Amino acid sequence: IAPDGDIYVTEREGKLLRIRPSTGGLFEVGKVPVEHLKITDRNSPYAREDGLQGLALDPNFATNKRIYLYYSAHDKMLNRLSRFTLKDGKLDMASEKMLLEVPTQRENKVCHHGGGVEFGPDGLLYLSTGDNTNPFETDGSNPIDEREGHEYANAQRSAGNSNDLRGKILRIKVTEDGYEIPAGNLFAPGTPKTRPEIFVMGCRNPFRFSIDSKNST
Repeated sequence: IAPDGDIYVTEREGKLLRIRPSTGGLFEVGKVPVEHLKITDRNSPYAREDGLQGLALDPNFATNKRIYLYYSAHDKMLNRLSRFTLKDGKLDMASEKMLLEVPTQRENKVCHHGGGVEFGPDGLLYLSTGDNTNPFETDGSNPIDEREGHEYANAQRSAGNSNDLRGKILRIKVTEDGYEIPAGNLFAPGTPKTRPEIFVMGCRNPFRFSIDSKNST
């Protein structure tokens, strides 16, 4: 929800919408090219939950009109967190500043992309990512399928891997040119076989999360 009361909404197929509650107006602000499950092939085992996953407005959105989107790239096998700017009320695609890329899988009914994006009162940006794992073959048990050829059903490769950004809540300090690592994340920069962006690990599918406004947890 923007400071002026307008509401921004994402659609899985890539649309960014703006709603004006005072008038009931609904406007398409832009469309990001994304990989997503096609309505013409709704039973496809590919890209089951890919698409435009989440958004956050910059803490200074009222003046800088910056918006952060997490989406499934259509031209690469990854999910991307990028910063965009609204220009004359529309999403300026040329303004995209890529911040993070999360390599992913899309075949064999893998799902769980997470995709929550939030700014905390500390000004830090939090991004949740899912374990990108097929949960159906393990019949209700933990998705830890160690059989050869079943890596897509084994969350140890993602949520349980300290050197992988999937199955996590990530925390970064956004800068003009990218981001920095804030103090207090799980792994200090330079720690072998880890990613310093990781704040929480071992998550299954944190598609949304909440931040305590008093203590930023």
